[in-house]
Order: sequence, then C-alpha cells, then structure tokens
Amino acid sequence: MEKRVLIARWLGSDTQPIPIYDEASVSSARQQVRDVGQRLNLGKELVESVALIASELTHNQLFHARQGYLAVKGVERQGVKGLEVIAADIGPGIEKPGLAIKNEISTEGGLGAGLGAVCRIADEVDFDSRIAEGACVVARKFETRTAPLNYEIAIMGKPYPGEASSGDDGVFFQSESGFIAAVADGLGHGPEAREASNRAIEVLGRNRHRDLDQIVTVLNQELAGTRGCAMSVTRFSKDNRMIECTSVGDVHSHLYKLRDAQFFTSTPLILGDSDTARQTIRVEKATAQPGSVLVMFTDGLKSRTSLKGQLEVLRQPAIAIAQHLLENDSRPDDDALVLVARFIG
Repeated sequence: MEKRVLIARWLGSDTQPIPIYDEASVSSARQQVRDVGQRLNLGKELVESVALIASELTHNQLFHARQGYLAVKGVERQGVKGLEVIAADIGPGIEKPGLAIKNEISTEGGLGAGLGAVCRIADEVDFDSRIAEGACVVARKFETRTAPLNYEIAIMGKPYPGEASSGDDGVFFQSESGFIAAVADGLGHGPEAREASNRAIEVLGRNRHRDLDQIVTVLNQELAGTRGCAMSVTRFSKDNRMIECTSVGDVHSHLYKLRDAQFFTSTPLILGDSDTARQTIRVEKATAQPGSVLVMFTDGLKSRTSLKGQLEVLRQPAIAIAQHLLENDSRPDDDALVLVARFIG
C-alpha cells in the first residue's frame, strides 16, 4: 500500500502515465513524448532528445523494476517551453545513484544503467530513491539553454533493517514562486510509523500555501490519533531568496553556503500530541544564494551529522550528497531519509 501511495504522489494527478511491461511499452513512451511535443509545437531536436531520455528510463524500469510507469507533460519557465518526463517504479530503488549517474556501475538488481546518459541530455534531473520500495526520476529539457534553471533535488531513504518500507518520508513541491520541502519521521518504524509520516505529507500537500506556523497547527490537529510524527518543513521564495524553516521533533535542516552554514533549530515536541498545540513553534529564516545546499534529514542519521567545510562533498550532485550522507552517517538500527536541494540559479 505504501508503495502505491508513493507512485501516485510521484506521478501526480495531472498526467496520463503509461505502464511499462515490455518493449512495446517503451515504444509507446517514446511516442507519448512525440505526441506531447507536437501538441505544444516544440522543435524536433528537443522532442527527440526527450524521447531518448524516455527510452533510457523505461528500459531501466523494464530490466530492474517490478513495475514501472512513465508520464510526460509540458513545462514552461519564464516563457521558455520544454518537456518533463516522470519515470516512477515499484522496485529495489537506486542503491548507489551517485555512481550510477557517472555510469560507473550498472546497478545490477536496481535501476541505474542509462542514468548517466539521462543526466547528460537533460537540463535538470531530480531523484527520489527509496531502498526496497521504488524510485522516481524526473528529467526536464527546455527549448533553449537560456531557460533559468532552479534547483537540483534529491531524496533518498532506507527502511529499518529487515522491513519492506520505511517510517520516514519526504516530499518537494515546486511552484513559480519557489518551493516547499519536508521530511517526516513517524515515531518508531514499520507500517504505523509510515501511516503517520504519509499522513503528514498528505496534509502538508493540501495546506502548503499557508504560512509555516499555520501548517504546523493543521498538522498537529490532523495527526491526532496516529502514532505521531516529527517533521521539518522549509519554504524558499524566489523573489527575495529567503528560506523559512520550522521543525518539530528530532529532525534536522541545514543550509550550507561556500564558507558558512546555518543549522536550524527544532522544537522538541511531536506532531499529533496535545502538548504541541500549547507551544509556540519557531520559524527561522536564512538567505540562499546560487551554490547553496539545503540538507534535511530524519533521526536515522546521527544527530551530529554535518557537512560544514566538506566542500568536495557539497560540490557534488544533490543525489550524490544524499547517498554520501546515507552511507556514512545513518544509524545501522533505524530507518532514515535525506532530502538535498542544490540551488542552481
């Protein structure tokens, strides 16, 4: 059930996904790219490049996932048109995506081969890899290279050892004005923990246009009756480059700049607990510049986790940073999730 929730979230309600079963499905995916491109009157070079991206991603699903889906839609950024491909699957996830995007491994048993080509062809690629659950790759390409690029996004998570799904969850919503991102940690682990974190993400999605303090109030009300959840929520506004952050419970958000880092504080409470409603929740602010990196993570990573001063790591792609943290800082006896946003422009 949790995996179907992820698939529905990844694909969204505004697409018509194609299930990927065989080579005929791969051909259908390429044709869908051409149909959408023709409908939007996009150039042939752009459309065929995106058709190649769709082919690479669906072949990965065919060979490595248990069930894959692909959707295509038009995108526009400040008057520049393009195409977006969403490849979502139920499967093992991408265990070493940082190497896969360099074509250094074939990731036998997990989606990966061809990701290097996708990253070279596309203007933007976002990743969401949940070990033992599935993966989503979103690739965008625009008509001209002058299209303003925004963010490079990656989410990576793993379940508690021996379990099929994680009690941690994360999400990223983009809009013309900026984005809102969150990591959620249901108390404990297993299905009840996942139910709480799923509920938190769903409530955030419905209320993401509210102020952060209002969002926390609604979350606390609607999580009553669940096991409870810790959660960190950040909002970025393009017009003033401002990040707002609020965190409740043992979750963490850091903003790294070239020579500086800001560690946002968290209120030691639990969403869904009556005591939380009586407390004042802090909302902190910081300015993000091109090259800044936002890192959010659950308590499956060590509390002292920090990338301050690790410029070699911070200069890597967002998904490579997420993999680095999950491999080097996660606890062996807990589920964990990391969200990384690199600011491009």
